[in-house]
Amino acid sequence: MAERTWYELDNAATIYPYSSNRQWICGYRIGFVLKEDVDPEILKQAVKDIIPRFPSYFVQLRFGYFWPYLEKAEEPPIIEEEYLPPVLPTPRWYTDVPALKFIYYKRRLVVEVFHGIADGGATIEVMKALTAHYLRLKGVDIPKSEYIIDIEEEPHPDETVDCFKKVYDKSKKGMTRKEKNSYQHVVKAIPNYTRFFQGIVPVEDVKVYCKEHNVTITEFLTAVFIYSLYMNAPAGNKKPIKISVPVSLRPIFMINSMRNFSLFTNVGLHLNPDKTYTVESILESIKGKIKEGTEKEVLERNVTMNVSTAKNPIVRVLPNGIKKFVLKIGYKNGQQKFACTLTNLGVCKMPPEMKEHIDRMDVFVGGPRNANGCAINSIDDKLTIGFTITSKETDVIRTFFRTLTSHGMRVRVESSDWEGEVL
Repeated sequence: MAERTWYELDNAATIYPYSSNRQWICGYRIGFVLKEDVDPEILKQAVKDIIPRFPSYFVQLRFGYFWPYLEKAEEPPIIEEEYLPPVLPTPRWYTDVPALKFIYYKRRLVVEVFHGIADGGATIEVMKALTAHYLRLKGVDIPKSEYIIDIEEEPHPDETVDCFKKVYDKSKKGMTRKEKNSYQHVVKAIPNYTRFFQGIVPVEDVKVYCKEHNVTITEFLTAVFIYSLYMNAPAGNKKPIKISVPVSLRPIFMINSMRNFSLFTNVGLHLNPDKTYTVESILESIKGKIKEGTEKEVLERNVTMNVSTAKNPIVRVLPNGIKKFVLKIGYKNGQQKFACTLTNLGVCKMPPEMKEHIDRMDVFVGGPRNANGCAINSIDDKLTIGFTITSKETDVIRTFFRTLTSHGMRVRVESSDWEGEVL
């Protein structure tokens, strides 16, 4: 079989090339904090060794006449010590190197990725495979595991295809796009300015609360996020406050895609402007809402709606320039349906021999247009909650972490560029 050299953007990725610009990139950062400093030379060898295993990952963005597409990169990815602010929009997304780069600094090893290549679920698998191989090159005995992709195996066909088309069923009735706009937490964004704040919380502290209130960790943290926006909203706000929560389709459709394979569900409610709502009252209102939005039938209808639009003959033949104009309008309209995003990538599983060498995992979304982006993950007993902001205003983040501490949870906050108190 001839080697594949290019890929159509998957259904979820088509919006990302059109919505990025010089001030903002649809990208994110995922990686690990190791227990020893990163060896750059061993890292370079590890990256080189894993490239053949992930053919749809090490690609560059190209623009055809009708659609953007991904092409196999001829040059190796950038691997560099960190010296720039994180997840900045740079020309590298459109050059001859892959639309990603690996960054190290002391014990930290991360990748910054253009979202058009893959979602966070896929990138975690790449980073686990890379880190396991890096540690093996350093002499660490890490056995093969169901939790780590074997870089010596051939890629499975499901990993590189557009899985939205694979599960698309034209007999299903599509969803409606009609939805009320959300409150927007407007801040003064600073061009080419991104800051990270990360709260590290013992998992057990959160589990105890969630068990007492019979809610999931995602539901609880979504309620805290809504509450934090609510407490900092201007007086008289009458719009609902909604959070957009991504949902991985892999466990639902039993497909291990290495591209984008997730959808979003918006969760929120109208809140009285008198600031009398509590986290608990918000939890009661949203409890079960995320589960409703992630039921297989609902997701199938959502996939049907999105794929049907892309398959529309008129849409397909529109030149790129017109598509860009139309999709930018659609993207801006979609952004009005939620205030912020909260991504929970769940528990990062790996063999104990590997876990011994990893302190924690870092996940941050790219500098968000709507004030704050939040990403959550855990390894063992550490739950990390990462916020990305493009402003010096930290009121929502401060309220978020103070709310956790007021509910008896221990929180340690770190910042990429400390400027004043957060807690």
